[in-house]
Amino acid sequence: MTEHAEEIEQGLLWKQEHLAPLPVPTGQPASDLMNIIWRKNEVYLDIGSFAMAAGWLTLHCLSVMFVVVSIWVASTGDYWAGLAILALCGGGVMVPLWYFFIKQWRKPLTPPIRFNRQRREVCITEPDGSYWFVPWERVYAIAPSVTNLGTYGATKHGSLVLWFPLKGQEHEIYGPDKKGWVLMVNPGGGISSMAQWECIRSFMETGPDAAPEPSVIRNKGMSLWQSFTHDFMQAVKSRGWLLAFLWEGLGSVVFNGFLLEHLLRKKLAHIPDLTAPEVVEWSKPLPPAQWAKRSPELDLAIAEREAELAAA
Repeated sequence: MTEHAEEIEQGLLWKQEHLAPLPVPTGQPASDLMNIIWRKNEVYLDIGSFAMAAGWLTLHCLSVMFVVVSIWVASTGDYWAGLAILALCGGGVMVPLWYFFIKQWRKPLTPPIRFNRQRREVCITEPDGSYWFVPWERVYAIAPSVTNLGTYGATKHGSLVLWFPLKGQEHEIYGPDKKGWVLMVNPGGGISSMAQWECIRSFMETGPDAAPEPSVIRNKGMSLWQSFTHDFMQAVKSRGWLLAFLWEGLGSVVFNGFLLEHLLRKKLAHIPDLTAPEVVEWSKPLPPAQWAKRSPELDLAIAEREAELAAA
């Protein structure tokens, strides 16, 4: 069976919502929660993902913890025990983890996925430069989520999965075991995944103004200090001085947010473009008379969904 938008599968602790094909409105405002919009103009939207901040925060926090523990043990007079903890936990555990993290960080950015709203097609580009085009209405968007039960209660995790058929299989039907080109981001599932998907759906079905502006570099145009000050004052307005100081202030020190933002800015300063001659030609604007049209099936589905939202 081929799932369509608004269909839901669920079990005891998991849920899977289908958002496309038939990309109908989700009812959520478009919000680029994971900063996946790399480039936007009147013709196309480039989507990419470089999600390594969570790894940085985890490794940096662990490194700080091991250093603090070793210093604390050494301050009690047991210097050799402190050095042993630093060598075993710091050198033996953290150094290999940092090595693999840095190795992954240094890899070139993957070419973006390009959504052309005038042709109603998507260009998928492999890192080796090979590419193919997928009809927009053959794109699958799925929002799986799972609930984990632990000592401190239940926690919910979710993601947005975009599935594209492989080259030469553009019109084949999706299935659970069907291989495809996949992009997955983790905005949180449910409403958050819908809001992230709306960035793409609204661009393709409504227009460029309906999608957020590219925000791959946070507070672009500001210096690091200006960016920190801006975020701190926003946190004060939304959470108050105490929580703003604990998270934005001490958090930036504990997790070394300043260095992380500096490295992210350097990494994302030069976003890769699609340079194959056929793709460059495909990306050029068309006269409105030549724009591709929605399928009758999608037209009907969107009209029905808009009526439902208006009546809600």
